Amino acid sequence: MGITEIREEIARVDMEILELIRKRQSLAGMMAQEKIKAGRPPVDPDQRGQVIARAVDVAVEAGIDPSGIKEIFTRLVLMSEQKQSGCMGDGNLP
Repeated sequence: MGITEIREEIARVDMEILELIRKRQSLAGMMAQEKIKAGRPPVDPDQRGQVIARAVDVAVEAGIDPSGIKEIFTRLVLMSEQKQSGCMGDGNLP
């Protein structure tokens, strides 16, 4: 596989990642609705910690840089919290 083919494969993987992030954001919106029904706040620090710790553990087992994964998942969780806050009327997201 040459440089062009590798770049094309990377671009395909990038599109898959973006689709998964879109799906994660959609699920965050659904979670907001469930939290509204349950009278719970959009942010759950314990859950945030569990999600990030789980990702870091998997990264270590897979031989992936855990500090980079921690940064990525911290951002993903923040995006979900922002989405939930917006859906719950605490922000400016739909």
